[in-house]
Amino acid sequence: MRQHSVEAVDCYSVDNALVRPGSPSFVGHCWHRNTDCGARVVAKAYPEERVGVFAQRDGRIEVVEYSELDPHEAAATDPSTEQLKYNWSNVCMHYFSREFLERAAAFLSSGKGCYHAAKKSISSKDGPVQGVKLEAFIFDTFSIARQVTLMEVHRHEEFAPVKNAPGSAKDSPNTARAAVLALHKRAKLL
Repeated sequence: MRQHSVEAVDCYSVDNALVRPGSPSFVGHCWHRNTDCGARVVAKAYPEERVGVFAQRDGRIEVVEYSELDPHEAAATDPSTEQLKYNWSNVCMHYFSREFLERAAAFLSSGKGCYHAAKKSISSKDGPVQGVKLEAFIFDTFSIARQVTLMEVHRHEEFAPVKNAPGSAKDSPNTARAAVLALHKRAKLL
């Protein structure tokens, strides 16, 4: 990336029918602020939504996975705003400066990164078995960033995930298709 004068990358890592790769407003805002890493965020749809959330710990921004957040904490509200205390979802639409990615690679290769234990169904030669997978995510490096930018976007304009099978009531190909059609129907009416 350095040899090709790449300054930053905008990426997404969730099946999202409404993603806007290279959003000029997001990328431009991150670049203007000299951001190490940034994220477009959406408000949680409901407390139990299976998304990681942004939190501040020891003065640093990090992502807490939904499986690692106590259900009572996930449902806690801020009395002054009446919004969820952990309201900003990590929907995996990220911006990274090249310099930050270089530091993140060094951090992770030094063994300082961590793994998340996820209980999941794992394929085996005899069929699926219950097991524990150790997972690491690029957003685990947010905590080493000097400058983090979070930009809240509208769910109905930028986030329609596909996590479940067709016909499921939430986050399925059917709901994503409906979100795309609704977005363009609204745009036509304007």
